[in-house]
Amino acid sequence: MEMAGKGVSVTLFDMPDTIKIAKGIIKASGLKNIDFIRGDFLSDAVGNGYDLIFISQVIHSFSAENNAGLLGKCREALNPGGRIAVQEFYLDKNRAAPVSSALFSVNMLVNTAGGRCYSPREIRQWLSGLGFTGIREKKLDDTVLVTGKKSE
Repeated sequence: MEMAGKGVSVTLFDMPDTIKIAKGIIKASGLKNIDFIRGDFLSDAVGNGYDLIFISQVIHSFSAENNAGLLGKCREALNPGGRIAVQEFYLDKNRAAPVSSALFSVNMLVNTAGGRCYSPREIRQWLSGLGFTGIREKKLDDTVLVTGKKSE
């Protein structure tokens, strides 16, 4: 909504129930330049022709293999020179700290088919393996933002 409020055309991709809630919130805000795609992150197309894909608090729901596939699908949906930004809870490479992220990771291990929290290093490795360049990470309080660029 922040980006749309600055005049950027936005497409929101998420599960149908989430889209239904988002549409209500966005309608109440008065923003008009947001499109919606209902779908499953693992099995449905996310659209195409994007300059930026922002994946926020999604990959902890899936296995490492599924996340590599999802990020590959996102790479294909980006325009040449497009960027990807993955935001997740920050987790040290030892996967034991900070405590809140480690506990959330255990919750995801128990309550999903293969999800858990991932360290920035793991996210960077997926992006690098998919051919993204200029990969960077920035810690933001209890989250981390890992970004990369699709080759032109």
